[in-house]
Amino acid sequence: MANAIGAAIAQIGGEVDRIFAMAPGSRDEVPATAKQEAVDRAVAAGAAPGSVQVMDIEEVPIAYLPGNATRIRVRAVGDLDLT
Repeated sequence: MANAIGAAIAQIGGEVDRIFAMAPGSRDEVPATAKQEAVDRAVAAGAAPGSVQVMDIEEVPIAYLPGNATRIRVRAVGDLDLT
């Protein structure tokens, strides 16, 4: 019984972990795109759309790749959609 209750109140997550090319002038666009993709993945996994929040974002520049490559990892979670 306790496992069923825990599963019912658990939060649903979505995560993005990709390398993006940061073109000049796209400094704000790329993280916003990654955040939206993480939110969309959480909703697709069963989270209620209005409850999803971005919990963690990590940006790591990668010096050895051309084009201002940056690894962006975003984690979003939301409440289970029971409707």
